[in-house]
Amino acid sequence: MLYSVNLLPWREQKRQQHRQRFYQLLILAVLVAGGIQYGVGAFIGEQNAIQQQRLNYLKDYNSRLDKQLSRLKLTEQEHQVLLQRLSVVESLQQQRNKSTEFMNAIPAMIPEGVYVDKIKMNTLHVELTGISDSMARLATMLDNLEKSPLLEQVEMHSIVHGKQRFGKKFQTFKVSFSIKPSQLANNREGSHG
Repeated sequence: MLYSVNLLPWREQKRQQHRQRFYQLLILAVLVAGGIQYGVGAFIGEQNAIQQQRLNYLKDYNSRLDKQLSRLKLTEQEHQVLLQRLSVVESLQQQRNKSTEFMNAIPAMIPEGVYVDKIKMNTLHVELTGISDSMARLATMLDNLEKSPLLEQVEMHSIVHGKQRFGKKFQTFKVSFSIKPSQLANNREGSHG
């Protein structure tokens, strides 16, 4: 007795199972790849969002710094204006102090019998005009001015004899000199010390 075995249907079944498994693995691979791609896309999107937040924060911080910088520049300009004003005030104060110191020092240099009518002061340059009852007193005044450590460039510009004033004859004079700025400062420090 002979048995006839047909192996074709069994092979066909195996092939069918292999195909199904292949399709299942293919679908699984596609799903896994899609899942990975979705996960990577979500991760990159999240990183992008975080980076955008950082950029927005930096832009905001930058704009705040720009505002502070512009306020600082404005404050610096105001400070410079105040410093200039202060410099002008100090300069005026120094000139006033020099004038006061000069006016305090001048009586010691003018001898008795010499009368000053007019003092013209332009910064550190001074012109005196007045009268004297004798030439000797004018010479003494000129000598005092030339020897003074406060003064320099002493010049007698004119002496006119016999000018009638107050019922007497006088010599009128005009003298000019410059005040040494450093000497006034030294004189001031010496008087305070």
